Amino acid sequence: MSKRKFYQKKRVMIPLTIASSLIFLGIFGALHSSMYQTTANAYVDEYLIQITPKISSKVIELNLNNNSNVKKGEIIAELDGSKYSLEIKNLEKKFLEIQKELKSFDDEINKTNFETNATKNSMEKAKTNLENANNDYIRYKNEFKDGTVTKKDLNNAIKNLELAQEQYEQAQSNLKNTSKNLNEIISKKDSQIDKAREILETLENKKLELSNATIISPKNGKITNLNTKVGDFVTNDKVLFSILPDECFIIANFKKAHNANIKIGQKATIKIYSAGFAKFSGEIVEILPEKANYISTKIKINDNVEKYNLKTGAKAIVKLKLK
Repeated sequence: MSKRKFYQKKRVMIPLTIASSLIFLGIFGALHSSMYQTTANAYVDEYLIQITPKISSKVIELNLNNNSNVKKGEIIAELDGSKYSLEIKNLEKKFLEIQKELKSFDDEINKTNFETNATKNSMEKAKTNLENANNDYIRYKNEFKDGTVTKKDLNNAIKNLELAQEQYEQAQSNLKNTSKNLNEIISKKDSQIDKAREILETLENKKLELSNATIISPKNGKITNLNTKVGDFVTNDKVLFSILPDECFIIANFKKAHNANIKIGQKATIKIYSAGFAKFSGEIVEILPEKANYISTKIKINDNVEKYNLKTGAKAIVKLKLK
């Protein structure tokens, strides 16, 4: 009888134990998820930086060796930019010549505008004289019929009308010619303005190419894989050397729905696939612009990662401590 009670008690205790364990695990999981957030949507930000020239030219200065330390903004190499300097000088000379021509066109336009206005005034006067001469002709014609004026007076009126008509037509022709001349000058000026714009655009491109002859370190770090020397002719598909930055960053994207508490300064644990899942410590240093359904963060790795030969874009897993 007692044995039967023991089995009955056992049938009750086992489910209770399982249920208690599940509740405990659920509570633990809830607490854990409120304190930590993990994502595999993470990767190494720009790290080993390969330096390639943006122009093809000869190396004339190289201020580094393998394992040299460089600082961001420091000039680390110089290419021969004399070709671009000469082109810039010639373009600037052409631009100055065009500016002089444009000034000359402006003077011609002002002069022709003055002539055009004067011709318009002359035409208006000629038009008024023509109207007056026509009125005189009509009056003399009628008065000649009435016998109040002589044939000579009528002939004078006809001559005055013909002269007024001739002067009006000449004024019209003068205005047409000055207007045509003005339009031609403006057209030539516009053409030179277009040339000036082209020269300025080319000039800016050449100045950019000249600036590319100076190679500046994009980050603080150490030179590695140096495979060029002074005197080498290099092209824009050749890697001159690489820079191993002093700092390594991870870009980690966390689902927006679970991460209202993500802040700068929060600690993180990082595992990088290509580093054999070695564990690194880090912290959020920047909240990046949001992506669809994700909060994007920039995490600085606090440990030395130099020996792991990391590469930009290497996949990572990030566990973030929220509280």
